[in-house]
Amino acid sequence: MNISRFVRSLIVLLPLLAACNPTTSTPTIYETISRGTLKPGSAIPAPSGDVVLIVDGKISNTNSGDTAQFDMATLESIGLVEYDVDDPFAKKNIVYSGVLLSQLLDVVGADSNATILTLKALDDYSADMKSSDANKWPVLVATQADGAYMPVDKNGPLISVWPFNDFPEIDHITYDALWLWSLSQVTVK
Repeated sequence: MNISRFVRSLIVLLPLLAACNPTTSTPTIYETISRGTLKPGSAIPAPSGDVVLIVDGKISNTNSGDTAQFDMATLESIGLVEYDVDDPFAKKNIVYSGVLLSQLLDVVGADSNATILTLKALDDYSADMKSSDANKWPVLVATQADGAYMPVDKNGPLISVWPFNDFPEIDHITYDALWLWSLSQVTVK
């Protein structure tokens, strides 16, 4: 094989080899706003403000009995990210910011054998999701919409947000029911 033919073959093969490299990361669809100070294994401070989220079930890191309770400041201390998404209910594009559900689960020490997460809203509406979906996609526990905190009468203070825009496999038929307004509790099962 002559040198120029060898070089042309390398030019064709190098991108394919790079794509097969397991250390190659996929592009991130969210922007990190703050890295956060509350890390997995750290003690979760008791809430000093209004409790906005309770996590219970198969968790090992608690701060109130067998639950982990979060006020807004403690929740956001996990670290904030943001991304824009076409909100299927508001029928417009919104930039949501909040905590990745996967990071929240790491902080509370969710059991790695858990298979279901039950999301519950203030009005007692609840829906089950596969716990593996929290690691598969950047599901957000949103604390803000378009840069503003969300009051209860505007579906807040928390909303579970799914990145429909960037992951077409997240179908609306299955996942719209998991877009919970006024999210108040996550139970790890």
